[in-house]
Amino acid sequence: MKINPLDGVRVLNLGGSWAGRVAAMLLADQGAEVIEIDRPGREEATHDAALGRGKTVITADLKDAATAAHIRDLAADCDIVFDNLGAGRATRFGLSAEQLRKQNPGLVHISMPGFAAGSELADVPAYEGVVAATVGAYTDIHALGPIMGGQPIFSSIPMASAYGGVHAAIAATLAYFDRLKTGTGRSLETPLADALLSAMALLIMKVDNQPQRFDLPPIDKAMREVAFPLIRDLSANMDEAQSALVKSYLGKFARPQFGNYVCSDGRQVFINAVDHVRHARTCLDVLGILDDLIAEGMVVGSPYEEGGAGNNISCSSGLSPAWVERMRTLMTARFRTRPAQEWETRLQNAGVPVTVVRTTTEWLDLPKLRDGGNVAVVEDPRHGAVAQPGRYVSIEGAASASPSLRPRQIGADTTGWMSPRHEGATGGRGAFGPATEILAGIKVLDLANVIAGPAAARILAEFGAEVTRVDAPAPLAGPRMTMWFGLDVNQGKRAVILDLKSEEGRKVFAKLVREADVVLHNFLDRSAVSLGIDDAALRRLNPDIITCQVSAWGGPEGGPFKEFPAFDPVLQAATGITARYGSPEAPVLHGIASCVDYITGFLAALGVAQALAARQSGRGGTHVRTSLSMGGQLVQFPFMAKGPKGAEADEPSGQTALGYGPHYRLYRAKDRWTFLACRAADLDDVAARLGAADASEDALAEAIRREDLASLARRLQDLAAALVPVVRLDELREASTVEDGAAANRNATGLAMREAPHPSGHRISLPLPTWVRSEGTAPRPLSPAPAPGSDTRDALRTLGLDVAEIDALVARGIARDGWAILKRYLPL
Repeated sequence: MKINPLDGVRVLNLGGSWAGRVAAMLLADQGAEVIEIDRPGREEATHDAALGRGKTVITADLKDAATAAHIRDLAADCDIVFDNLGAGRATRFGLSAEQLRKQNPGLVHISMPGFAAGSELADVPAYEGVVAATVGAYTDIHALGPIMGGQPIFSSIPMASAYGGVHAAIAATLAYFDRLKTGTGRSLETPLADALLSAMALLIMKVDNQPQRFDLPPIDKAMREVAFPLIRDLSANMDEAQSALVKSYLGKFARPQFGNYVCSDGRQVFINAVDHVRHARTCLDVLGILDDLIAEGMVVGSPYEEGGAGNNISCSSGLSPAWVERMRTLMTARFRTRPAQEWETRLQNAGVPVTVVRTTTEWLDLPKLRDGGNVAVVEDPRHGAVAQPGRYVSIEGAASASPSLRPRQIGADTTGWMSPRHEGATGGRGAFGPATEILAGIKVLDLANVIAGPAAARILAEFGAEVTRVDAPAPLAGPRMTMWFGLDVNQGKRAVILDLKSEEGRKVFAKLVREADVVLHNFLDRSAVSLGIDDAALRRLNPDIITCQVSAWGGPEGGPFKEFPAFDPVLQAATGITARYGSPEAPVLHGIASCVDYITGFLAALGVAQALAARQSGRGGTHVRTSLSMGGQLVQFPFMAKGPKGAEADEPSGQTALGYGPHYRLYRAKDRWTFLACRAADLDDVAARLGAADASEDALAEAIRREDLASLARRLQDLAAALVPVVRLDELREASTVEDGAAANRNATGLAMREAPHPSGHRISLPLPTWVRSEGTAPRPLSPAPAPGSDTRDALRTLGLDVAEIDALVARGIARDGWAILKRYLPL
């Protein structure tokens, strides 16, 4: 019988906040015994069935001395504690890291505040909306927000809690893995604001003087740098006609093979067929218009083309406005000839990333997703049969495997832990080291591309792993997906080029695999087998290897969609995100990469961490799987649950959404937009403090509009309420960036970014990895993302090859120093 990856691990989750419940669920899914403490009086919801699965959930009033003492007893005999009680409360109840580790020195303690300890906002009540407002989620998620400005848009998608939960689960698992080796417990902090920033990296990243093709949209530099800053400042005073005129101008630069199209049945499909050697051409071929466009003067060239006549089908960012309009006109007419489902099937079978645009309810009801386990039905003791996401990460090996999903137990006997503890679980005292040292000595081979897979490997590098990126001799994806995205996700890695389609290349790769601990990729099954990087092939080379596959559509059981490619925006449209942020009739993309890609990559990193812990416990190597389809569900976790009475739909949505009601919404102050959050029961007191005539939205809006934010916020200081600025990412970048060589600790207690020279020749500003913080340790910047092949020769030397052997491999194209097609790091 196979053992669960986290069998024998005891987890105590303190507090009922979403982020802690997500983190604990992700450990329960792999067999950890989880006891979750819920607060008295919290209203039950259908999504509790999904968040509580696999746990024992008890309601406990920590203000009661006997109850608090019992919880401390549970903590004294457990392995991991998630503390999301809120500022100061853990200490009052005797449950702080310092207090608990006195009686349990080997404890892994993960604190999950809204804002980092010591930061400006550390004492601000960390409601989901408060965190989102301060990290650009209401201004920069919409593609035109940073350019046009205007009213911020509220999003009900709880990115801070979802990302915070995953980061906390990663930190907890890796700290536990470290304790199995060293006997040392750790105290780590995963602030939700920092976790959210990890999702926004490509939105906040700044590349000085980057080529126009990488701007979104790729409009003329003079317009971007001169006209649109003025437009953004004047946006509050623009009427509908003026706003429509600006949007019409920007629409000329929108890529026709990236977006929504209405089909003959009135349903829409979303396609993402840009910046790729095959996708653009194949999409137009399936639609039956490729030959027509070529006959009219378009060409199928390289996505790495520089300059050109604006007619290259494969280089969408370089298309002239005339060709953009012509292609969109033909595509619009063709999509109108068949129903959406038929186009989805035709294009998917041809390998084009596409989906029918669906609502969340439609996603949960899709039979093919039940077949793949992407959606599972779990019998909950309160809500009955609840459709919900399947296991987010699946781990399978000769001696270890993820368990089936189990319903929560409510109000069970909590006299003690029920399962035996793993033999190596007790820890000793010992010096705390920085979080980044946990994976020192672990070697990772990263064969993934675009964002999710490379982001997973980058997270492992943040914890000290030695990551070697292995690229093919020529790329399939274009420079945005390989080089521009790579500026963030390929930090901290070496870069090697090997031809795995050749026998000699595979022999060299086999040597790398024999020395590695982890191999990570995002190839489809058939491609992985053909390259010899599938789990079975790698395990023949290294029986203890941990392999990780990130797919687009795969579920725990694979499923009929698993062999289709897709990207983050496709899964946004498929799982209901774009219908939620816009509407089913007018779906809107919820950011680039920030919604699905990064969280999927972090799920993959979590799976690798859990597999490492299982291997350290003597359970051998394993195969880890997750997918964009699972990440797309996790980021929407409150809405991804449907009971016998249907799905809960009480949420604000659409492009005019401001919030959930007068106590939790966006308001315009005299000097800027703000976000107000308080408990509904406290709203009358808040309204009185703010000088509102009553507690209605209109009265509060009028009162807040009269004064500036600073004076309004001071009135609420002693209440459990928050009034915070709605911050744009450019403002956040300006406030939190330190230059290379400056005091790296300047923002160690808050969000931090680093601006430094880069091998590309540009200065790059990127977030520092502050989402996992160790005691007394400043965030450590990773080395800049190298160009493909930069480290090929050094890597081959470390394998024992001499100069002549390396030269011979390079001469035959088996190994390479770079891509011949890449003339410069960021093509013009």
